[in-house]
Amino acid sequence: MQLFGSSFAHHSKVDQVVGHQGWGKAGLEASLDVEYIMSTGANISTWVFSNAGRHESQEPFLAWLLLLSNMSSLPWVHSVSYGDDEDSLSSAYLQRVNVEFMKAAARGLTVLFASGDDGAGCRRVPGGNHTFRPSFPASR
Repeated sequence: MQLFGSSFAHHSKVDQVVGHQGWGKAGLEASLDVEYIMSTGANISTWVFSNAGRHESQEPFLAWLLLLSNMSSLPWVHSVSYGDDEDSLSSAYLQRVNVEFMKAAARGLTVLFASGDDGAGCRRVPGGNHTFRPSFPASR
C-alpha cells in the first residue's frame, strides 16, 4: 500500500476497527479485500468491521446488521466479500437478515456484496451432479 500510494496522498492504514477481533487479526481474505478497496479510494476513511462467531455455522450477518442498527455514526457504504450457500441457511434466518438489510437501506446505507467465487453458483454437490447454489446475501 505504501509503495502504491507513494506518488500521491493516500491512506495506508485503516481508520477504525469495530468488533471483537481487534487490530491485526483479520484473515488473509479480509486483509486482501481491505487493501484492494483502500487502493481504489485514495484519502477515503476506511473502517473494518470484525464479527467473530458464526450463525448456523455460517457468516454472522445478523449480528453485524444489528451492530450497525445500534450505531449512530457509521460509514455510508459497506463492501462485504463473504457469503454462504443460500440453501445452507434456514428460511427464518434468511427472512430476518433481509428485514435488517431493508432497515439499513431505509437509513441510507449502501451495502455491496461479492457474488461468490464460482460465477453464477454452479457447484458439484456431494454424491451428485452440478447444481445451482446461489450465494447469500448476494442472491437476494
